[in-house]
Amino acid sequence: MNHEQDVQLSFNEIVHACGDDADWVVRIIEEEIISVSGSPQQASFSGFQLARIRRARRISRDFEASAPATALILELLDELESLRKSQTSGF
Repeated sequence: MNHEQDVQLSFNEIVHACGDDADWVVRIIEEEIISVSGSPQQASFSGFQLARIRRARRISRDFEASAPATALILELLDELESLRKSQTSGF
Protein backbone atom coordinates (compact mmCIF):
# COMPACT_ATOMS: atom_id res chain seq x y z
CA MET A 1 0.00 0.00 0.00
CA ASN A 2 1.25 3.46 -0.83
CA HIS A 3 1.23 5.33 2.49
CA GLU A 4 1.51 8.73 0.79
CA GLN A 5 -1.98 8.40 -0.70
CA ASP A 6 -3.38 7.34 2.67
CA VAL A 7 -5.68 9.46 4.82
CA GLN A 8 -3.98 12.42 6.50
CA LEU A 9 -4.68 13.35 10.12
CA SER A 10 -3.59 16.29 12.23
CA PHE A 11 -1.77 15.99 15.55
CA ASN A 12 -4.98 16.87 17.39
CA GLU A 13 -6.89 14.16 15.51
CA ILE A 14 -4.20 11.61 16.39
CA VAL A 15 -4.27 12.66 20.03
CA HIS A 16 -8.06 12.43 20.15
CA ALA A 17 -8.02 8.98 18.51
CA CYS A 18 -5.48 7.74 21.06
CA GLY A 19 -7.08 8.76 24.33
CA ASP A 20 -6.50 12.52 24.44
CA ASP A 21 -2.98 12.28 25.90
CA ALA A 22 -0.79 14.61 23.83
CA ASP A 23 2.27 14.06 26.04
CA TRP A 24 2.05 10.29 25.48
CA VAL A 25 1.82 10.75 21.70
CA VAL A 26 4.90 13.01 21.76
CA ARG A 27 6.82 10.41 23.83
CA ILE A 28 5.89 7.71 21.29
CA ILE A 29 7.24 9.92 18.49
CA GLU A 30 10.41 10.62 20.52
CA GLU A 31 10.90 6.84 20.87
CA GLU A 32 10.68 6.60 17.06
CA ILE A 33 7.68 4.27 17.07
CA ILE A 34 6.59 6.48 14.19
CA SER A 35 8.60 9.16 12.47
CA VAL A 36 7.38 12.61 11.55
CA SER A 37 8.92 15.53 9.74
CA GLY A 38 9.39 18.54 11.98
CA SER A 39 7.34 19.26 15.07
CA PRO A 40 4.76 16.62 16.02
CA GLN A 41 2.16 19.35 16.58
CA GLN A 42 2.61 20.55 12.96
CA ALA A 43 2.96 17.11 11.34
CA SER A 44 0.46 15.28 9.19
CA PHE A 45 -0.15 11.64 10.10
CA SER A 46 -1.19 8.71 7.89
CA GLY A 47 -3.69 5.99 8.63
CA PHE A 48 -0.73 3.60 8.87
CA GLN A 49 0.81 5.79 11.59
CA LEU A 50 -2.54 5.97 13.39
CA ALA A 51 -2.78 2.17 13.40
CA ARG A 52 0.79 1.92 14.73
CA ILE A 53 0.11 4.47 17.47
CA ARG A 54 -3.09 2.65 18.45
CA ARG A 55 -1.16 -0.63 18.65
CA ALA A 56 1.43 1.11 20.84
CA ARG A 57 -1.37 2.48 23.02
CA ARG A 58 -2.81 -1.01 23.56
CA ILE A 59 0.62 -2.40 24.46
CA SER A 60 1.32 0.51 26.77
CA ARG A 61 -2.04 0.11 28.52
CA ASP A 62 -2.17 -3.70 28.65
CA PHE A 63 1.38 -4.13 29.96
CA GLU A 64 1.62 -0.81 31.81
CA ALA A 65 4.72 -0.22 29.70
CA SER A 66 6.67 3.01 29.50
CA ALA A 67 7.25 4.61 26.09
CA PRO A 68 10.75 3.05 25.77
CA ALA A 69 9.42 -0.39 26.76
CA THR A 70 6.54 -0.02 24.31
CA ALA A 71 9.01 0.85 21.55
CA LEU A 72 11.06 -2.26 22.35
CA ILE A 73 7.99 -4.51 22.41
CA LEU A 74 6.86 -3.15 19.03
CA GLU A 75 10.34 -3.61 17.58
CA LEU A 76 10.38 -7.24 18.72
CA LEU A 77 6.87 -7.85 17.35
CA ASP A 78 7.90 -6.33 14.00
CA GLU A 79 10.95 -8.58 13.90
CA LEU A 80 8.85 -11.64 14.74
CA GLU A 81 6.35 -10.80 11.97
CA SER A 82 9.21 -10.35 9.51
CA LEU A 83 10.72 -13.70 10.46
CA ARG A 84 7.38 -15.44 10.09
CA LYS A 85 6.88 -13.90 6.63
CA SER A 86 10.34 -14.96 5.50
CA GLN A 87 9.72 -18.52 6.72
CA THR A 88 6.40 -18.87 4.94
CA SER A 89 7.69 -17.39 1.69
CA GLY A 90 10.64 -19.80 1.71
CA PHE A 91 8.45 -22.87 1.23
